[in-house]
Amino acid sequence: MKFFQSRIFLLIIFCFVLLSCNSPKKSLTPEALEVNAIDVPPGTLKVNDTLYVDRVPVTNLMYNEFLDNLENYWSMKKHERMQFYPRYDLSQDTVFQPWTGNTRLYMEATYENPKELVNKQLKLGEYSKNPRYAYHPVIGISKFQAELFCLWRSDLSNAVYAIRSKSEKKRAKFPYKVNYRLPKQKEMLQIENQLSSRDRIRYYQDDMFSAMASTLTFKELQENGNLMILELKEIGQDGTYLPLFNQPLQYYDRAELKTGFRCVCEVEKK
Repeated sequence: MKFFQSRIFLLIIFCFVLLSCNSPKKSLTPEALEVNAIDVPPGTLKVNDTLYVDRVPVTNLMYNEFLDNLENYWSMKKHERMQFYPRYDLSQDTVFQPWTGNTRLYMEATYENPKELVNKQLKLGEYSKNPRYAYHPVIGISKFQAELFCLWRSDLSNAVYAIRSKSEKKRAKFPYKVNYRLPKQKEMLQIENQLSSRDRIRYYQDDMFSAMASTLTFKELQENGNLMILELKEIGQDGTYLPLFNQPLQYYDRAELKTGFRCVCEVEKK
């Protein structure tokens, strides 16, 4: 029963990440329609022809999907096999084979201290699992865990392109190959400067962790099509940085800041 429940959960999230992100809606802004194009890696904003950046930090929803995959479908051995999967007409059952996860890796990717306080009323374990905070940024993650997430996300995205493509012609509509990774601090500064010149940055400098922090608000932050910068430190390749390079803190004191992460995505051309 647990397997089938996990699979249903995975497919719901799977459809959300790949299908809803690429389905134009009348209510979306022109910016959102742009980032929802089929050749844009899910959840990202274009920086240049080969580099994209996550519009928002990785959310609890996304990280829980990752944990579900580690427990049931993905491992380092699976990662090695996936490099040889066909580029199109790939069976979903090949990717989501039951009992191909890795318990040890799953344990390494889970939170070290779920009883850690996010604020005076909220523990990390509740914050990470409660649907109220599904679209809020994941926090309390190590660099190793963030990098493992990037590796899994790369595998899943490339596999999904192959599953959705029944022919080589259809596969050509998607990116040839994507590779998610952590950004470097200097690289992120350059990305923000470039997107700022295109008026594609928005700031959210308000409460993130109390019961008043609306789920709808954080879902809307994902859907507006711009790069969202929060009062949140982020994990990079060369250490933790605060992406508010050109903005002062307004809501939190520096000592109160939590740490999350976002990915950049390199698109390989054929």
